[in-house]
Amino acid sequence: MIIAYTSLLEKLAKSIEGNFKLVPIITKKFPDGEKYIRISNNVKNEDVIFLHSMALNPDESIMEYLLIIDALRSMECNTITAIIPYIPYLRQDKRFNLGEPLSAKVISYLISLGINKLVTIDPHLHRFKDLSELFKIPCINLSAIPLLVNYYKRNFDINNSIIIGPDIESEKLVKIAANILSLPYFIFEKQRISDKEVIVEGEIKELSLKGKNAIIIDDIVSTGGTISKITSILLNNGVNRVDVLVSHCLLSEENYKKLKEIGLNELISTDTIPNPFSKVSIAPLISKVIGEINDKRSN
Repeated sequence: MIIAYTSLLEKLAKSIEGNFKLVPIITKKFPDGEKYIRISNNVKNEDVIFLHSMALNPDESIMEYLLIIDALRSMECNTITAIIPYIPYLRQDKRFNLGEPLSAKVISYLISLGINKLVTIDPHLHRFKDLSELFKIPCINLSAIPLLVNYYKRNFDINNSIIIGPDIESEKLVKIAANILSLPYFIFEKQRISDKEVIVEGEIKELSLKGKNAIIIDDIVSTGGTISKITSILLNNGVNRVDVLVSHCLLSEENYKKLKEIGLNELISTDTIPNPFSKVSIAPLISKVIGEINDKRSN
């Protein structure tokens, strides 16, 4: 089995355990911005694991991805399993206004072209409840929440804490965290008005929050609007400390400063998207799933 990767995921590729051949993919830019792609080794008749990042610059990375898949297929590889830790464009999962694209469907169609299987981590699934509703190929949906929660447990005091979910869609991830930490949880209700404005509601009057530590769990933080509102509500109701554990962090430094000013204590994310808060590596998750894929191929 061959693991192919671009420079953005070189560190992850080299941290994966197992007897795999690592194949770097050469990428360059022409003066007008077009991409040049070349697979550096022959992959004919090989089962290829392709590690690709679509974080931070999704439009460019999607085009790069499509060119790489075509290059791999042209070399007559046996199978391609694409591992994309963070998938962009899934938040537009409904035509909210006339004339809008259904971006989640578009990106799923493009990713599926030419591959046999997809592996991703905590995709932003709200109106689509499962990857099978978007993709016609086999998919593996991994969760980084156990990694984040165990990191938190090792480094923070979890006594007198409560798990908080920002909306009903976060409930699945919240339950994972609550079960691991043996803590109670509460789910807020969220209504999104625009890409920057949300309304957060929830009957927390019955909860005894005074003096507690709150741990907010979510799949993605972007502008920080939801986290900001929930942090304010929690602190105003007597919570002692608010921390956030999130799989994918797109938060800007400016928005992070706003969260700190409101009273957020700690923001912890994985390295699916490079950022200053990436304290937890997804390498163990990726290593495990690659090992399982390799074992199935060998049997």
